[in-house]
Formats: sequence, structure tokens, C-alpha cells
Amino acid sequence: MVVTGAVLVSMAALYLLGPDKRYKKMYLGFQATVAVWCASQIFVLIASSINEVVVSYAIGNFGICMIGAAWFYFACEYTGKKRSMFHFLPLCAAVFHYLMVISNPLHHMYYRIFDLNHVEHGIFFYTNVATTYLFVINGAVILFLNVEGASVDKEKSTDENKNVTRGQLLIIASVLIPLFLNAVYLSGLVNAAFDITPLGFGISVILVMFATMKYHFMDFEKELAITNEKLLLEKERNRIAQQVHDTAGHTLTMIQSYMKLAQFSNDKGDNKETGTYLEEARTLTSQGIKELREAINEMKQEATYELVTQGIMQLAGQVKEIPVEVTVQGEDGKRYSHLSKVLYDSTRESITNTLKYANATKMDIVVRFKTDAIDLTISDDGCGCENIKDNNGLAGIRKRVSDAGGTVRFISGKDEGFLTRIHLKV
Repeated sequence: MVVTGAVLVSMAALYLLGPDKRYKKMYLGFQATVAVWCASQIFVLIASSINEVVVSYAIGNFGICMIGAAWFYFACEYTGKKRSMFHFLPLCAAVFHYLMVISNPLHHMYYRIFDLNHVEHGIFFYTNVATTYLFVINGAVILFLNVEGASVDKEKSTDENKNVTRGQLLIIASVLIPLFLNAVYLSGLVNAAFDITPLGFGISVILVMFATMKYHFMDFEKELAITNEKLLLEKERNRIAQQVHDTAGHTLTMIQSYMKLAQFSNDKGDNKETGTYLEEARTLTSQGIKELREAINEMKQEATYELVTQGIMQLAGQVKEIPVEVTVQGEDGKRYSHLSKVLYDSTRESITNTLKYANATKMDIVVRFKTDAIDLTISDDGCGCENIKDNNGLAGIRKRVSDAGGTVRFISGKDEGFLTRIHLKV
């Protein structure tokens, strides 16, 4: 019972802590065969009838027949050993011998004698033992060669090489101990009331878990580092995608607005005004290309302006299609400059959305500087909407404000315009 419990605990620990790899699942399968074998010994000891003994042996032999194949396939998967034309043999041998177990009453070639108090082994029992030894030792050799190859890395420190060697010895011991106990039991040197082999595999599970946790047999730390690196890359990728979305969306929307105004001026015959709008569009295009290049090159965007109001005023001044009124309450200063990028990007996205969707005739931007916070309110008199959905633009505003430790609210209604309120602590 103690060994079975230890096996189950190690399985749970490996499942929760181990890397999400196929070889982990295969090792869990190997441990499951050990657990089945151990549990069957409990059933044999408490069995009171021949039928209960038959069922107990049927359960235990499933683990016995499968354990060699499970260990071999785990070793191959863990070391990346390529499959050969003989790769199917361990599974075929396991299935064949288990069929011999459950069909034993028909041929008596796995157990020649089988009753409540006496069991005598047959030829297929010993072929099963032989193939199991073969596949377990083969798997151990594969692991040994893999770990030995890793331990001769001259670039590693002495401590790292010692850890690899210690882990290697634990893995070899985890295989030799149950094989030794099984040989002792089958030879009759120990007169035990039950098969002591599961005890050896219970010890082997503990040794492998120790090698895994302390000496990184399963590369837990490596896998965790890879996972963390992937998360960081995904976060950076999302940041760049948001930056590209905001920059491209705002630039293209403003260029479209300038083109409309230029066409209108051209229709009126005002060449000077047309030229002005075209020059504004050209300048904005150059600025947008520069920002996109920085985003694509994964360069971290710093605040464009030292003062919050500089960026907001510049954005408002670019809008020619509708009037944008900016009201500043309080005094801007360098103590707020670390928030200028967040407010700049949020204002830019709000202007873009208004020009694209609102059909508004004006916009109002109010920046309120407080002792310990900044409040930014952006509103328009457009068509509004009944249901506000966080598309890429609004989701981007919400995320960047949240990352800066602030809060944001979007308020709208049909024919009631759209209002954005941002609160950021200094």
C-alpha cells in the first residue's frame, strides 16, 4: 500500500510539474503499469477465493506485460531515438503475453498450475520475463548513452557535469534495483508471500523523481524557461501588433480625411488649399512610416513628447475634417511625462475611431492635471452605439491604460455620441 501510494503521488507530481511533452505522458504510462502491478499484490493478499485470485492476477499481469514496452517507448521518446522497423516488437510482445495470461485456462502455458494456494509458471511466463528484461535494459542503455553524451559537454561547469553524472547513476539504479529484486524472487532465494518486484519499481519511481527534480532529468527548468520565453515573445508580439494597428489605422484614416478635403478644395479651384492638404498628408505619411518601421523592428517606443499636452495638441492639430477643441485644466509638467505615451496612443485611437465611424461634427478633449493623477476625457457628437464592443482599438486603449495602473470607461448611446474617460495615477 505504501509503494502504491508513493507511485500515485509521484505520478500526480509529475503530471502537475512536468513539461507538457509526449515523453512525460509516456513516463506516466510507465508509472501506471507499476501502479497496477503494485495494486494487484494487495488484491492477491486479501483474496479469499480462487475467482478473486484470478482477477487479481489478471490485473497484475497487465502491468507486468506492459511495463517493459512502456519503459522502452519512454526512453526512445525522451532521447529522440528514431523509430526502426522493429519498433513495434515491444508492444506486440506485451499484447501476446497478456493474451496468454487471460487465455491460460485453455492451454495452461503461462501458468501450468494455478489454484488458491499454489502457482506454477509455464513457458510463456518465462518468455514474458525475458522480453521484459530485454526491453527494460534496452531502454536503460538508450537513456545511459543519452545522459553520458550530455555529461561530456566541456562548456558546462564542473557542478553541472556532476549533476548530470549523479542523475545518470540514479536512472541506472532505478532500472537495476527492480530487475535484481525480480531475479531474487523468481530464483526462490527469498521466500516471500508476494512478488517483491513492485517494491523495487516503487523505489525506482522515487529515484527517477529525485533525478528529475534535483538533477533535471526531465529538463523541468529548461522547459519552464522555454515556456516563459514563449510567453514573453507572445506578449511582445501582441504589443507590436497593437502598435502597428494603432499607427496604421490612425495614419490611413487621417490621410483619407486629407484626401477628401484636398478633393473638395480642388473642386472649388483653390489650388493653394489643395496643396496644403496634400503636404499635410505627405508629412503624416512619413511620420506613420517611421513609427511602423520602429514597431516592425521591435524597437521599444518611448514617449514622443516630454509634456502630455504636446502630443495631444499635435494630434488635434492634424484633424482638419472636423473641429477638435482641447481644454487643459491644471498645469502640465515633467512629473507627468512618463504617462505621455499612454495618453498619446489613447487619444490617437479615439480620434481614429471618431473619424472612421462616428459621423461627428466636432470633438472635445479635456485634460485635467491633478496632484496625484491625470484625467483625460475625449468625446464626440457622433451617432454613438447601443452596444460597445471591445474591438482592437478599444481593447488596445483598455490594455495600455490598465498596464499603466489606470482605469478607463467607454460611454455611448444611440445618437448620443461617444465618450472615453481615462484616469491615471501619477
